[in-house]
Amino acid sequence: MLFKSLLTDAVRDPQTTWDVIVPSLSIDPRFRNSPLSVNAQISLFNAHITHLRAKHLAALHAIFEAHAPSLATFFNSLPLDSLLSALPVKKLGFDIRSLEQEFERWQRERTTDSRKAFDEMLAENSFVEFWGKLRKIGGEGVDGGVKADETEEDQGEGGGGKVDMKVLAKGVDVGEIEKVLKNDKRYIMFDHVPDQRERWIRTYLSQLSAPQLSVHVPK
Repeated sequence: MLFKSLLTDAVRDPQTTWDVIVPSLSIDPRFRNSPLSVNAQISLFNAHITHLRAKHLAALHAIFEAHAPSLATFFNSLPLDSLLSALPVKKLGFDIRSLEQEFERWQRERTTDSRKAFDEMLAENSFVEFWGKLRKIGGEGVDGGVKADETEEDQGEGGGGKVDMKVLAKGVDVGEIEKVLKNDKRYIMFDHVPDQRERWIRTYLSQLSAPQLSVHVPK
């Protein structure tokens, strides 16, 4: 569409308004010859401005990410003079207050996304899933335990026997699970709140259901 190409070529300031830009647009044949109604033109202009703002905000968030890799980073610890002179900040017309508000909004959104990713990490981890569910089995489970390997040394008194998988599962505490997860970025993101992170793991484990065990019915 010619009118959209006009906006792309002529409107590059996300702070401009329709009333301000119309005089400069009106000298272009693509504006004068446009079959669109004024309302349609304004709608396309607003969508274009929204796109420009989103592009500059994405660039600003990339700068935030470079200076604040941790969710625990405070605004005052950032290189504020450098940030205020950055191109995206100038394009968006942010002062120190609006920059801080955008940083706090970005951190909140990132924290929410990281929390969701943390739960996804737990759900996809086979170690957490297997041992967490096994802890829910009552007694020795349907099959009464797992036959232990017998060697020449343990075939005598006290040898053989069965291993209760639930007992083994009870020995897998949160600390063992954290050892498995400790190198995952989604786990590392919450290094600043270890106690809360541990509670999330405990809550997740408490919500797991026992595994479905097959019962063999003799023919």
